Amino acid sequence: MALNLLIRTQMSSICKLAEVGFIKDNYDENNTTVSIETPRGVLGGSIAAVCGDDYVAVPCDSDLQPIGLFANDAAGAPFENAPAIASGKVTVCKGMASIEVDVYESQTEANANVSLTYNVGDKLYSSANGLLTKEVSTSEVVIGIVTKTPSPSSPSLGLDMRI
Repeated sequence: MALNLLIRTQMSSICKLAEVGFIKDNYDENNTTVSIETPRGVLGGSIAAVCGDDYVAVPCDSDLQPIGLFANDAAGAPFENAPAIASGKVTVCKGMASIEVDVYESQTEANANVSLTYNVGDKLYSSANGLLTKEVSTSEVVIGIVTKTPSPSSPSLGLDMRI
């Protein structure tokens, strides 16, 4: 999955990735932006959070406090080495970046039959799956503001980050 930086900002590789970040199952039959072939582990463009007393990154959910977006998949790409697996660290994008992501919630959490429609100016939050959604999460932290709506010809969601 991909996070495409349009306007660069802080890229932090300080935090270690918790074990759950390497084994997280991302497949959800109600989300059209992921499939059964989607790799396990955190995805580039999914939301990072910290948990516990140490500065350890975990996949975010609707309750945790987000710190940014994962810049790359934890598994890496098949044609490159696996730096996250080798070092135990991940890169987190944070600050006021302008980006596009290709993983986000496509259905409402309450009703899988209701599609989410994103509009320019919508606030984005973390879903229970750690993906961007326009549904307000328990933490109420605004991850970013929609700047580009997904379409069949260009399915990425654009946003200006706020964390």
